[in-house]
Amino acid sequence: MTFEQLLVFHKIVQTGSFKAAADALSKTQPAISFSIKKLEAEMEVELFDRSAYRPTLTDHGRALHERSLKIIQGMNELDHLSKSFQLKEEPEIGISMDGIFLHPGLLKMFKSFSDQHPFTKLHMSLDLLSEAERKVLDHETQIGITHFVSDRASLEIVPFTTVKMVPVINRELLKERKVKTQNDLMDIDQIVIGDSNPKGASFGLLESGKKWRLLDKNFKRDIILAGLGWGHLPLNSIEQELKEKKIVILNFEDIHPKELDIHLIRLKKQQLGPVAKKLWDELISFQL
Repeated sequence: MTFEQLLVFHKIVQTGSFKAAADALSKTQPAISFSIKKLEAEMEVELFDRSAYRPTLTDHGRALHERSLKIIQGMNELDHLSKSFQLKEEPEIGISMDGIFLHPGLLKMFKSFSDQHPFTKLHMSLDLLSEAERKVLDHETQIGITHFVSDRASLEIVPFTTVKMVPVINRELLKERKVKTQNDLMDIDQIVIGDSNPKGASFGLLESGKKWRLLDKNFKRDIILAGLGWGHLPLNSIEQELKEKKIVILNFEDIHPKELDIHLIRLKKQQLGPVAKKLWDELISFQL
């Protein structure tokens, strides 16, 4: 049994006749008939009942058809994969996303793009502060989405969107500590995300105040909501808690809501492959 024989067998089932299968495969009808007769001789069974106008599967034919479907599907996938390789499409694209920006609309766009390019895997990492830029600079990922940019000489930088960061505190903690001025925050832990890069960003820090440094942005949110400290969070991540009046937005001379610019970044000297270039262009034109 050969794959060519299986392909002919399935094409007859799909099209309903030997002639239609011959036309679909650009073969002569005698060649199609010979291929099936040879397959039947090898298996010592009849696969088609030829007594009617159109050939129909015998019991043996139905069994072969059911068990060989996955083989045909797998070979079709390999054929598409081969064509993808011929087009020089990348097997994987690395994308580093800033942890403060995880917009559902963007994730939906990535899902749609991935469906359109099934043989290129989008390897997405959720990174904090300077980590997204570091991965792009170190060739670990091709595309970064981040608010932190330090090496402007090496990067192509495209404005993408903004995120509103708001300093918030648990309402009960606000009352307990009688916070009325910025100075009242000095003895309350400011919950911040630590950055392993010495050149890392320091956003919204209250100088001389107490600080509790973490490495997990979700843990930061949980700690603030639990009333163990105060800190900055993306507005879209706490809208429900604000609506329920569980937390309060702080607004003082140095500690106040602020728009944070988010950029698309990639290395200037690194040429993107065809799929990564298409993704880059779609991100540039993407509207949230």
